[in-house]
Amino acid sequence: MFLPVADGEALWRQTLATVAATWPVVRAEAPDFSPTAGRPGVIESAWVEPPGGPLAGATPQRQRVIVRVVPSPGGAWIDAALQTQSLATAPAGNAEIGLVSAWETAPDKGNMTVQLAAQLAPGADVVTTLPPVDAREMFAPPRTELPWADSRFPRVSRVGYQVLDDYRNFYSCEPLVCLTGAFGAGALMANTGFDVTMQDAWQKGVAPTSVGTFFSDCKVLGEGMYLLPISGAAALTGMAFEGAPVGDFIGEWGSRSLRMFVVGAPPLYALQWATGASRPDESSAGSKWKPFQDANGVSGHAFVGAIPFLAAADMVESPLLKGTLYVCSTFTGFSRMTDNAHFPSQVFLGWYLAWASARAVNATEMHFADMEVRVVPLPMADLGGMAVEARW
Repeated sequence: MFLPVADGEALWRQTLATVAATWPVVRAEAPDFSPTAGRPGVIESAWVEPPGGPLAGATPQRQRVIVRVVPSPGGAWIDAALQTQSLATAPAGNAEIGLVSAWETAPDKGNMTVQLAAQLAPGADVVTTLPPVDAREMFAPPRTELPWADSRFPRVSRVGYQVLDDYRNFYSCEPLVCLTGAFGAGALMANTGFDVTMQDAWQKGVAPTSVGTFFSDCKVLGEGMYLLPISGAAALTGMAFEGAPVGDFIGEWGSRSLRMFVVGAPPLYALQWATGASRPDESSAGSKWKPFQDANGVSGHAFVGAIPFLAAADMVESPLLKGTLYVCSTFTGFSRMTDNAHFPSQVFLGWYLAWASARAVNATEMHFADMEVRVVPLPMADLGGMAVEARW
C-alpha cells in the first residue's frame, strides 16, 4: 500500500517501532529517502512460535514477519508479509523444515499490509494494492458468450440483437439530450431570419458556380432507391464471405449503413411532419415551422446521402481519411441548398439524424466486439508496475 507522508524518515521510525512492539526484530535496514538514491528498507523479525502454541497433534510451526518500505515521491510503499514454516516429514521418514506458505496474509487477522498501514496512518488516504497476478486468469478466454451464439440461425439472430441495441443506444438519455439540442438549434435557424438570409446568399454566391454544379450532381447520393439495395447487397456479401478480410469489411459497411437507415428513418419522418416546414419555393412563410402543415422540415436526401460516408468513417483509423469522409457526407445536403429544395436548417437536421444514427450503430459494434481490458500488478525487483491486456 502507498502511504502519502511528508517526512519519510519519521514514517520509517514509526514503522520500525510498530513492528518491534509485536515481533522480535532481528534485522532492520533503513531506507534512503534521498531523491537520487531511493534505496528500500527492510524489517525482518525472528522466527517465533505462532500465538497460542501448536495444537495437540498438529505439525510444529514457526512464523516471522517481513516488512519492506520503498521510498517514493510524496510518501512510501509499504509491504508486509507473514511467512510460515512447518516441520514436515519427508518420504524417507526424516523430518525437515518446509515452507508452507510465503508472502500470504495471516489467516485469522486479514491482510498484514492493511493492518500495518492502519496503525501507521489511520487517517491517511492510502492506495490499496491490486489483486495478485494470475496467469490463468489474465490469459483466460472471455467468460461471456455472445447472445446469438446458441441460436439456430446465429447470423439472423445477430442482426436482430444488433438492431435492438442500435435503438437502445439511439434512445438512451444522452443521445436524446443531444438530439433535443440539435432540434432547438434547427428551430432557431428556421424561425428567425437565419435560414432565408443564408439561402439567398448560397443561391447568389455558390449555386451559379462550378462548385454549385458539383454539389447538384451529388443529389443522386441521397436517393434511397440506390443506398438500400447497394448496402443490402454489401451486407449479404459479408455474410457469404465471413472470415475473409475484404468480405468482413464490405459486410460491416453494408450492415452499418442499413442499420443507420432503420434507426434514423422513423425520427426523420416524425420530425418532417412535426416541423411542418415547406421548401424555399413552396411557401411565402419561408422556413418557419407550421406543425403538420407540410412534410419538408427535415431533408431526407441529406440524411440518406450522409449514411454511407459516416458508416465508412467509423470503420477507418486514419484521421485524414476519417475527416475526408465526414466532409463528403455533407455534399448531398449542400446539393439540396444549391437546388433551392431545402433551407440550411432542414439540411442540418437531416445530416444530424444520420450522425446520431451512426453513433448509435458504432456503440453497438463496440458493445458486441467482445473487447476486454484487464490491468494487473507486475512486480519488478523492489519496484512495481502494471500490465495491461486488451482482447477483442
